[in-house]
Amino acid sequence: MVFFVERQPCPHSRDDSLETPTSQSPASRPPWRRWMSVTLRVVIGLAVVVGVGRRVWLERTKLTAYNLRPVPSWLAASGVTYLAGLSTCAVFWWMAMRDRGARPRLPTTLAAYFAGHLGKYVPGKGLVVIVRAGMMRDSGIGVATAAITCAHETVLMMATGALVSLAILPAVAVPHRGYLLLCAAALTAGLGFFSLPPVATRLGRLVTRPFGTGTYEESHTSRWTTVLLGAAIIAVGWLLMGLSLAAVLASMNDLSTIVSQFGAIGAVGLLTAVVALATVGGFVSMLPGGLGLREWVLVETLAPVLGSDGVAAATVAAVLLRMVWLMAEAAGTGLFWMLDRLCKRRPAETN
Repeated sequence: MVFFVERQPCPHSRDDSLETPTSQSPASRPPWRRWMSVTLRVVIGLAVVVGVGRRVWLERTKLTAYNLRPVPSWLAASGVTYLAGLSTCAVFWWMAMRDRGARPRLPTTLAAYFAGHLGKYVPGKGLVVIVRAGMMRDSGIGVATAAITCAHETVLMMATGALVSLAILPAVAVPHRGYLLLCAAALTAGLGFFSLPPVATRLGRLVTRPFGTGTYEESHTSRWTTVLLGAAIIAVGWLLMGLSLAAVLASMNDLSTIVSQFGAIGAVGLLTAVVALATVGGFVSMLPGGLGLREWVLVETLAPVLGSDGVAAATVAAVLLRMVWLMAEAAGTGLFWMLDRLCKRRPAETN
């Protein structure tokens, strides 16, 4: 397989100037491989749908009787903390692009980052990279730089989430803790390996294929210090996402049930570990947005600690969390897009 090497990029320059078709486009792969990939995703999706549907059907009486009157202010707080948590991942993406010689604007990076999140609900997850790289290209950042660093950010985010779960779970007594720890350890090892700078850079060869460009430069990779700093920042982001779940439960008046068992700090730790493991599990399932699997993990882990109506409460919380996060992603996209437009106008008005 032959790849072209791009010239030394300069700030604000495009690193895709040597565009040429890759030697093997996705369409040229053997049909049986494409069908196997599609079949596997369909089987996993159906299994999750059947499992969640069966659980909901068995608990339909409790769900019907559940008096849901969420407090709007707590839902708003959940959305804000989620945006703050995701922003830590966008900061690493921004730093990673700078390591490759680009100089992206932070508002542009945030706008592209949140817009890409809306693309995760399309099967295959490839649209996330396409949306983000396309928006950054409009700002003078090369497609290869944006795509490779985007993939690196995603893997590092999930590896850090698995590591956070692995670190917290031994300290909280939850049902099936041994199984959860085994899953967290396996995910940490696998995703952690792919987030290492040399490995992540080589994966860039696969990420750039949808753009039909062979531009690639191994010497411009994320620094180890950037990756370690990014992992620390993203860990704080996962804590904020745990607080987002806590806010959803508070809106349902169910947070006190968990706090009474684990204490305030223990409850935050538990919810952080649960939301991280559920999100990472949804990611590796390759289902659009982890739809179904993330909710299943949340229900199975939260139900035992939410009292007699735990399954109903956990199911409602999982659905509410999905809705709040989706609306927050849409709001964040619009907010940072407007901020980016405003920042670009000011220099022009000054001149």
